[in-house]
Amino acid sequence: MTQAAPTPILFTHYGDPWIRGSEQLLLDLLAHLDPARVRPIVWCNQVAMADATRALGFPTYRSDFEIYFDYECPRFHLGRYRAQMRAARELVRKHQIRVLHSNSAGPCQWLMPVARSARLPLLAHLHIGYLRRSRYAFLLHQASLVVGVSRQVIEPFLDDGMEADKTQVIYNGIDFSRLRPKTSADPRRQLGIANDATVVSAIGSLIRRKGQDVLLRAFGLIAPTCNMHLLIVGDGPEQANLERLAAELGLRARVQFLGYSADIGGICAASDMVALASRMDSFGLVLVEAGYFNLPVVATAVGGIPEVIEDGVTGLLVPPEDPQAVAAALARLIDDRDYRERLGRAGKKRVDALFGVDRMVRDFHETYDRLDRLPRKELGWLGAAAAVKPYLRLTHHNRAHVS
Repeated sequence: MTQAAPTPILFTHYGDPWIRGSEQLLLDLLAHLDPARVRPIVWCNQVAMADATRALGFPTYRSDFEIYFDYECPRFHLGRYRAQMRAARELVRKHQIRVLHSNSAGPCQWLMPVARSARLPLLAHLHIGYLRRSRYAFLLHQASLVVGVSRQVIEPFLDDGMEADKTQVIYNGIDFSRLRPKTSADPRRQLGIANDATVVSAIGSLIRRKGQDVLLRAFGLIAPTCNMHLLIVGDGPEQANLERLAAELGLRARVQFLGYSADIGGICAASDMVALASRMDSFGLVLVEAGYFNLPVVATAVGGIPEVIEDGVTGLLVPPEDPQAVAAALARLIDDRDYRERLGRAGKKRVDALFGVDRMVRDFHETYDRLDRLPRKELGWLGAAAAVKPYLRLTHHNRAHVS
């Protein structure tokens, strides 16, 4: 029997000028897809992502995308919008695309009309939760399938009235080979930290949503005699404010701001635990990375984090905006090394079972196959009428708000 040709899939990524969470996850997915089953073509807006996908050997196109009607977006420009649709149609024609994969919500805004016209399935892969306005502005309810990295991402669509069978959760999967330490040198010695210190690492962009200010205030509540050291790893617009807060709290001798680091393995090798005091987080990728290195975590019970961390089993969950609760959880792990190590071992077991790249790739292979088998008549413009329920609910919501 002749083996079927691989499915040509257009992966469209709209992101920032770096390789971080959603970018790295897409690269891991692309690198591990079975070339006998999927033939990826990549279309993106940033040079860094285009360079990375070309280095993997995939046909790659780069354009300056614009999105409209959402918060802080430019004024709608019909000519540019139509140009993006024309470019998408040309890629579909040139590569005989059979499935469209939008890596974030934005590209759905111009891919949806193309998908309807060409009768192609459109998958929206969402790495964060979106507000109501964004869900409608990006035409997400018209996608053939909305895939969220956690249930927290999917639940608002169900509240909008979207059919459950048009949503799916596929947890992020990490290529753990990327996490190996970049050097064999002793990371604590390089950082000037004593071997008997208890080291807590907070890894992530320095933005208000990640709550490093809450973590600093919690750290200030723990007695200096605990010999505890905090590594803040990441960069972002809140860095100056956080450094100022650490100084005000008298913590600079016990806190190091390391900036962005690609050596997560080295950071984890220097750490005893990882802390994440997010105000909102749809997944918390760093928590999976910590688990891979047998590290327990202290994290806030927000967004999708409780789907990653089992409270009291692989880490400790605390309320958001509560420095006292964070401090108490950290102190508990500092005081009880056996408990700390037990949580770390359980975290490693959970990560290996649920959050590896092979499991994520397997889920996407099955999803692409299912989408490619959808009847084409359901994917055309007549199919748009079947997805009208969320728009009726939006109208009802708006009337209720006005009244």
